[in-house]
Amino acid sequence: MEKKEQGLGSVGQTGAPGALGKGSGEGEPLKLEYFSEARLFLGKDRATLTFYFQNEVASIHYDTMRDEIFYRGHNVKNMTMSQEQWVSLQKFADYLAADPRAAHLLKAYRSCLERLMTHHGLPV
Repeated sequence: MEKKEQGLGSVGQTGAPGALGKGSGEGEPLKLEYFSEARLFLGKDRATLTFYFQNEVASIHYDTMRDEIFYRGHNVKNMTMSQEQWVSLQKFADYLAADPRAAHLLKAYRSCLERLMTHHGLPV
């Protein structure tokens, strides 16, 4: 990751997605409806979401240069994923959409995810 990465600010359950909460906005957890706690880090051509979900700390990483998605460090195209993990990958797009700095990554991420879901025989 590059030094240009910045954490997304806090958003309460009733706050507007993408809005910065109190504090500096750097590295504070973002709360949308799905994960209890998450942090989005953006680079020029990649994004990483770290989160706590169902008693585990996990991460989703999308690299536009490779056009690949990684879940907990493993390439999704080589994994057998649970339904909850697929939903987590879909929710990652919500976090990208909540941050205007990630707009350039959102369309590419959704396209990559759709391809992976089709490859795994899942409905898009």
